Amino acid sequence: MEVLSSSNPARSLTSMAFDRLRTDILVGEFEPEERLRIQALSDRYGIGATAIREALSRLVTDGLVQSEDQRGFRVAPVSAEELRDLTQTRIRLEQTALRMAIAYGDVEWETQVLSAYHRLTRLTAPLTPELRLQWAMAHRQFHQALLAGCGSSWTLRLCNLLYDQTERYRNLAERSAEPGARDIGNEHRNLADAVMARDADAACRLLREHFERTTSILLGAGVTAERAAPRRRTAT
Repeated sequence: MEVLSSSNPARSLTSMAFDRLRTDILVGEFEPEERLRIQALSDRYGIGATAIREALSRLVTDGLVQSEDQRGFRVAPVSAEELRDLTQTRIRLEQTALRMAIAYGDVEWETQVLSAYHRLTRLTAPLTPELRLQWAMAHRQFHQALLAGCGSSWTLRLCNLLYDQTERYRNLAERSAEPGARDIGNEHRNLADAVMARDADAACRLLREHFERTTSILLGAGVTAERAAPRRRTAT
């Protein structure tokens, strides 16, 4: 039974459960199609079953979890077809947002882009596990900053949803690309330079190439191949 004070409402527990579950799914702690048992998750996170169920329902809406009638919840599956679809959808939507940001973004937006880019460049290989998490956060913030000047909250919300979906694929690949196979720092630098120069055509081309290169690497790493049986853990 969940006992809450007025300063710690049930909504905060649901949000906490949502954040924990979402993070673990995105980083690959739970395998695609793995069963998500409510009581096991409640024990894992120390959060009541009601909040866990509500969090899982929110993750269904975000497309990270699937609900099965009379069978509970599962992590959403992955496939090459979905990854290609996600990539092309993300390209179309983010190119639109990027053109809007370049057209309407102000000096504060430019400062945000430069700050996010600088933060990202401070994290260079080799990366410890802790620094990998910091790099992932800085990488997300950089891509968010590029689009932040578009002026459309709904567009940004959809872009964030697609980012989460493709980030899950990237983490499942477990950095399978060969070292030196890609100069991602140069890709980010060229993209930032084109944005700061207000060159929308160049920026959109570089963004498309950036996403397509990532997808090619993920497909080559076999991230969408038939996966082994889920690892045994407290949530299964």
